[in-house]
Amino acid sequence: MPFPRSLQWRMAAGYTALACLSIAAAAVALAAFPPGDGLVKTLAALAVCAAVAAALAFGLARTLSRSVARSADSLAEGVRRLADGDLEHRVRSSGDVTREAAEAFNLMAETIRDIVRDLDGERALLSAVMETMADGVVVLDSGNRVRLINRTALWLLDAGADAAPGRTLAEVVRDHEVLGLVSESAYSGSIRQAEIELLHQRRFLNVTATPIPDELLGQGMLLTLQDVTHLRQAQTTMREFVSNVSHELRSPLASVKAMVETLDGGAIEDGAAARDFLARMQDDVDRMTAMVEELLELSRLEGGQMPIHLAPIEVGAAVTAVAERFEMQASARGVGLSANVPPDLPPVMADGGKLDQILTNLLGNALKFTSEGGRVTLSARKTERGVEVSVEDTGIGIPREHLPHIFERFYKVERSRRDGGSGLGLAIARRLAQAHGGDISAASVEGEGSVFTLTLDARG
Repeated sequence: MPFPRSLQWRMAAGYTALACLSIAAAAVALAAFPPGDGLVKTLAALAVCAAVAAALAFGLARTLSRSVARSADSLAEGVRRLADGDLEHRVRSSGDVTREAAEAFNLMAETIRDIVRDLDGERALLSAVMETMADGVVVLDSGNRVRLINRTALWLLDAGADAAPGRTLAEVVRDHEVLGLVSESAYSGSIRQAEIELLHQRRFLNVTATPIPDELLGQGMLLTLQDVTHLRQAQTTMREFVSNVSHELRSPLASVKAMVETLDGGAIEDGAAARDFLARMQDDVDRMTAMVEELLELSRLEGGQMPIHLAPIEVGAAVTAVAERFEMQASARGVGLSANVPPDLPPVMADGGKLDQILTNLLGNALKFTSEGGRVTLSARKTERGVEVSVEDTGIGIPREHLPHIFERFYKVERSRRDGGSGLGLAIARRLAQAHGGDISAASVEGEGSVFTLTLDARG
């Protein structure tokens, strides 16, 4: 606030009164003593000096009071500007009297500025960490209102833009299990954890609710959300793999065992029956051997132990060769097979044997699931990076819920169990494509057919 004007005038009035008293004293002295008296002259001179001194004191006091007032006004203005957020404002001293106050104010302003900058930096760092965390974080106050929610939590909970701080948890999360977990943790005052399935998102979350007593939040709550969908899918896939492998091994093993027992029981004496049994046993052993080899191959691919020898390969010739090899099989199944390969395809860097294995797997699957009267088409086209090869069929297609998982290890669509495969072929094909710097994608409509697309990089 400004330096009080009343105080300025009281100081000036005091010094004015002192000056008046000095002049009055001088006048009394002159009146009491006769002219020419030396003492009188001395007193008069003293009175005049006192008057002059008083006048000078008055002027100095007036000047000093104005300087102090200006400094006080400057300090008050500085405080207001600091309060408004102007952390770079500094005050200047108008004299020695107020220099110390101005320096103290400026030191305080610099300290406040440094503290605010440190807090802003820590806040920015915290915000960056929160927004890049793989886990979801939600902070609630005592009224279950959202105080903080990061991007991962918004994605995991499928919350829209209206999930802004200030809304209740029930408005942001529609799952009753999450709300129940929070209520249970708040009631017990202890940490609660549960694995929750969000049915509408087909997602599994590991949710932990932790009470956070706080002077500002009251009995607040911290929610941490971990997406364990892939873990659950891996567990499910592994169970299905064990089931599939058990099924695929049980049948040939049981068949081999039965035929060995039959031969041992006397059928070996019948030459024709013995040869037939041996041929069947050979087929079953071949099936089990192929399955073991696929498992070993996938393991080597995933471990980076499969050597890939890249060399320039003419894709058109490779596609044509595979199509010709399957012509008899397609004809026997009553399925039309054609290859559309333009002549201007650029060579790609690939391992010829591995590329043949990929195309053989894709074309074999297409024929396997295309009924009589259907059609399978191989086509290739040039792209910006290299070549794209597509295998399109008019077969049974893939159910939408299975499509995202068909390239996973050991995954097998339930309805295709009858084909006798292990469910590793597509996983191996994609791994081989990725080892070449490419990939395989799939699109399908159940009942209408599927398209598998292999992309290869011309630069390797």
